[in-house]
Amino acid sequence: MKNIRGESFEIRLDDGNPTVFFKGALRLCGTEDYAPILEMLKETLSDPATPVVLDLRELDYLNSSGITMFSRFVIEARDRAGIDLHILASQAVPWHARSLKNLQRLMPSMKFTLS
Repeated sequence: MKNIRGESFEIRLDDGNPTVFFKGALRLCGTEDYAPILEMLKETLSDPATPVVLDLRELDYLNSSGITMFSRFVIEARDRAGIDLHILASQAVPWHARSLKNLQRLMPSMKFTLS
């Protein structure tokens, strides 16, 4: 299991399972601070036969640098053949529907579930 933790957030990637769980509020400052998270996400792209799931249902806040990081990851996934990407979001978090749905413009084959 890999974890990245900060004062207000936790990100977890379980071994052998390409589901990344996000929890809390991501308020990091810029590309450098988000680099370890982006690298963790890129690790999930190693096996195109296994769907990659980003579970953001417990991510209450994400700043613009975080949106940029997710955009870069979606572009990376799109550019690799056969990647099946699925984002899980929550209707209870207002910015999810508005901001995360826009990632589908970068990768139309991406699945987006708002529950």
